[in-house]
Amino acid sequence: MAWLILIVAGLFEVAFVTTMKLSQGFKIKRYTVLTIVSGALSFYLLSLALTTIALGTGYAVWTGIGAAGSVLVGMIFFNESRQLAKLFFLSCIIAGVAGLKIFGG
Repeated sequence: MAWLILIVAGLFEVAFVTTMKLSQGFKIKRYTVLTIVSGALSFYLLSLALTTIALGTGYAVWTGIGAAGSVLVGMIFFNESRQLAKLFFLSCIIAGVAGLKIFGG
């Protein structure tokens, strides 16, 4: 159950950065509120997951989900570049997160 909570926390991390961008520097109130709520939920769920999952593994997986998810959201919704090198390094992040999940205990 802790791993599921950690994954959801990572997804809220993606929502956090996405809504932060959409808030345009915290000028759009609804996205500002969503930024605060998603950030708080992400940290809260991370704290729950870390009661069971090792600190280093949990934090690395959480940040990996946030980083990879944010890159994908940027590519899909914000027309950010899809350079081959960028996709390669994105796959490295995903492989690292998967490896930590598999071997993280």
